[in-house]
Amino acid sequence: MRALESLGVEVEDLKDVMGSISAEGARLAAEYAPVRSGKLRKSIRGNRAKSRAAITAGKKRVPYAGPINFGWHKRHIQPSEFMQRADRALQARVPEMLTEGIQRLINERNLSG
Repeated sequence: MRALESLGVEVEDLKDVMGSISAEGARLAAEYAPVRSGKLRKSIRGNRAKSRAAITAGKKRVPYAGPINFGWHKRHIQPSEFMQRADRALQARVPEMLTEGIQRLINERNLSG
């Protein structure tokens, strides 16, 4: 990321690339999430950061996201692993998405030399 920044690619541009990857991951996670009321599915979000694509699920209004995803043996809740399933589904496509996004930035800035 530092090398790209030194070439003239701006931090906001890198956030856009990571944001598109995390948005796709969030879409997949929401697709795999179990649904009763739909609150858990609606709480899944992709975050924009310059160096990573992160996906979050749950908040104060949806405190059960962790136990639903990871399970809770003591309460006999089986793990659904919706976040891990989304990660596995997206894992093969991330390098391509990242390469395409960075190449687009390089082309837009005429940095290809």
